[in-house]
Amino acid sequence: MTKKQPRREVVDVHEAPVFAFENGITLDQLRDLIRTLGNDRETLVSAVRVLGSQR
Repeated sequence: MTKKQPRREVVDVHEAPVFAFENGITLDQLRDLIRTLGNDRETLVSAVRVLGSQR
């Protein structure tokens, strides 16, 4: 029997504007992050925190 992995939350194209707004970045910045890192929500939130600390 195989053990199912928990499903990862991802940022869907329909919720991208809300995600960008809630995290204080532009939609273009979010699109760049998704192109670079993929659409895993946890990864994107971590990247946004790094961007915020660099400002």
